[in-house]
Amino acid sequence: MRMASEILSAGSSSPTAAQPPQLSAFDNVYESVCGENSDSLPPSISSSSSTQASAPNPPQAFAVQYLVQSCGLSSEKALKASKFIHHLKSPYNPDAVLRFLRENGISELDIKTAVSRESRILCSHVEKNWRPNITKLQELSFSIEDISGIIASNPYIFVGNFVQKIDFYMGVLGSVENLSVIFKSPRMSSSLFSSSLEKVLMPNLSFLRDQCGLSPHQITRLMKSVPRLISSRPDVFKMQVERVEKLGIPRSSGNFISALVAVSYQKQCTIDAKLDNLTSMGLSPEELAFLISKAPTVLALPEKLVGSKMEYLIKEAGCDKIYVLRNPFLLTYSLENRLIPRNIVRKLLMSKGLPMANLKFVTFATATDEEFVRKYVLPYEHAIPGLHRAYADASTGKLGVLNSFNSTSS
Repeated sequence: MRMASEILSAGSSSPTAAQPPQLSAFDNVYESVCGENSDSLPPSISSSSSTQASAPNPPQAFAVQYLVQSCGLSSEKALKASKFIHHLKSPYNPDAVLRFLRENGISELDIKTAVSRESRILCSHVEKNWRPNITKLQELSFSIEDISGIIASNPYIFVGNFVQKIDFYMGVLGSVENLSVIFKSPRMSSSLFSSSLEKVLMPNLSFLRDQCGLSPHQITRLMKSVPRLISSRPDVFKMQVERVEKLGIPRSSGNFISALVAVSYQKQCTIDAKLDNLTSMGLSPEELAFLISKAPTVLALPEKLVGSKMEYLIKEAGCDKIYVLRNPFLLTYSLENRLIPRNIVRKLLMSKGLPMANLKFVTFATATDEEFVRKYVLPYEHAIPGLHRAYADASTGKLGVLNSFNSTSS
């Protein structure tokens, strides 16, 4: 196994095979593997074709029939999937792929799902791609059930050989557990396994580890949140890091990753507009810098929503500007499902003269749902009958009942 340090030292010196400009990498596979002419076709396919000889067939007619008869796809799904393997003229390679998968314990349902999602896996070489990929996953202690699930949910990555990328990711992420996070997310794996290892992934992940000092766990978190950022060009990637630093958040900050996630792929003019919006709420440059450094995810929220939360906290929850600045994470909570229902419960407790109502609003807002119900709702059900049900409804956006309690008590 080549570890990350070995691959990094290799840099971009390993030449990559040039592809003919008129064909993509996938097209070359189709032409060389799936475009082979076969002297004899399976009877079920050849006979079916002969019955329709008088009618013109679309280019992918063979692929459609193969997907239906050999993979179990419906005619509708087969027609859709066949568009990506319209070069298919011979069952030789697809038969070899299906045989390999079945012999290795991959379930029929997962095979069917995988082919429906990414039919090009039928044109992937068994010995060059499938066997080394499956073997590598088994070496990392993935069970057949795990592998079968990965194939069904992320079939795209099996179109090529990903062994080298797995070795690199293991070196950077440090554990199979962190690596598993990639496989569990089709969005992550499609971005991270389709990008160039030497030109994109190695420079970006090495930069995070060596220049930003991020741990394997932090890198995994970032990869999970914004996989497109990790798979962007190194110059674009570094520009995003610089944007975070210009906000006054250094790489060493515990909020660096949150800030990087917040600003990624937002235009600078959008970020500037959100900063101006916060300034218009009466924040000084120093106060604005403090808020952003403590809760950079505020920049990921729409301007109007931030304004609505700030207005509610000040006018309804009794928080002044300084209080919000000291607890800026309040602006990241849901207004309808968290801030409003909990503030109404707090006001109801106050109306009954109950001691818990004297607690600071941030105490009510930051409690987990389970903790909030256990501490501030259930103990007072006798004093305010129906409070628990009303709060449960309000937490899902149904504020009517809880508001009626509040109106009655006021």
